[in-house]
Amino acid sequence: MFRVGEEGQQEFLFDIYPVLRWFMPVLLGLSLLSVVYGVKLFQDMVLLNRERSSRIVLEKQIESMQEYIEEIKRVQSGLRSMKHDMKNTFSVIMQLISREEGKEELCRYLSGFNQAVSNLEYRFQTGNTVVDALLNMKYHEALLEMPDLKLDAGELLFPGTFSIESYDIGIIVGNALDNAIDACRKLKMEKPEEKVYVKLSSFQRRKMIFLEVENTFNGNVVMEKTSEFPVSDKDQKEIHGVGMANIKYAAEKYHGAVQWEAKGMIFVLSVMLKNHNNSDATKMDCLNKN
Repeated sequence: MFRVGEEGQQEFLFDIYPVLRWFMPVLLGLSLLSVVYGVKLFQDMVLLNRERSSRIVLEKQIESMQEYIEEIKRVQSGLRSMKHDMKNTFSVIMQLISREEGKEELCRYLSGFNQAVSNLEYRFQTGNTVVDALLNMKYHEALLEMPDLKLDAGELLFPGTFSIESYDIGIIVGNALDNAIDACRKLKMEKPEEKVYVKLSSFQRRKMIFLEVENTFNGNVVMEKTSEFPVSDKDQKEIHGVGMANIKYAAEKYHGAVQWEAKGMIFVLSVMLKNHNNSDATKMDCLNKN
C-alpha cells in the first residue's frame, strides 16, 4: 500500500492512484463473493449427492417390492392353474389305477405332478415373507445359469418380534444376494470346474441382530481410494458400489453397521442391525425436538 519516493519518503498508493480507492473494495468484494459462491456450490453438491443416493435407494426398494409381488403372483397363478386342472388330474389318476398295465405310466405322471407342486412351494422359510420370496426367486433364477449352485439359508431365521421394516430387510438381503450370486457367476465363468455356494445365517444378541452372507468368489478384491467397499466390475460405472452403499444406508437407519472380509476365495459380508421399535424411536425423536 506504500512505496518509497525519490527523496526517500513513503508515499501512500491511494494518494498516487485515486482509482485504487474504489478498485480495491470491488476486488475484495468479488473475492468474498467467490468464496461464498464456492461454499454454496459445495453445499449444493453435497445435497445433490444425498438426493441421488436417496433416489437410488428408493429405486432399489421399489425394485425389490416389485420382485416380491411378481414372485407372489407366480405362486398364485400356479395355484389357480393347478386348482383348475385338479379334476382332470384325479380323473387321469383313477383311469391309470384301474388299468393293470398303467402302473409305470402312473408313476411317471405322479412324478411330473410332484415336480409341478415343488416348483410352487417355498424352498426357503425364514419367518419373513419378503426374504422368503427373494430367496426363492433369486435361487430359481440363478439355477438357470449355475445348476450346481448351493444356496444354504437354513441358519437364516428371524425372531417373532422383528421390527425391521420389510422394504429395508428386502434391500439388505436382496443386494447381498445379488452381489453374492454375481460373484459366484463370475467365478464359474473363469473356472467352470469350481464349486460355488452362498450361505446366509443370522443370530441375535440382546437387541442386536447380525446377518452374515458368505459366498465363493474369484479372490480378486479391487478397491478405490474413495470407497470403503470393493468396486464392482459392472459395465455401468455409475452403479459401482451402489449395492453395498444401499445395504449400509438401510443398516444405519437401525443404528447398525456393515463389515466385509475376504479370506482366500471366500467373501463374507456382515450386517448388524438394532431390533428396536420404530414407533418408540419416533416418539423419542419428537421428544428430543420439543
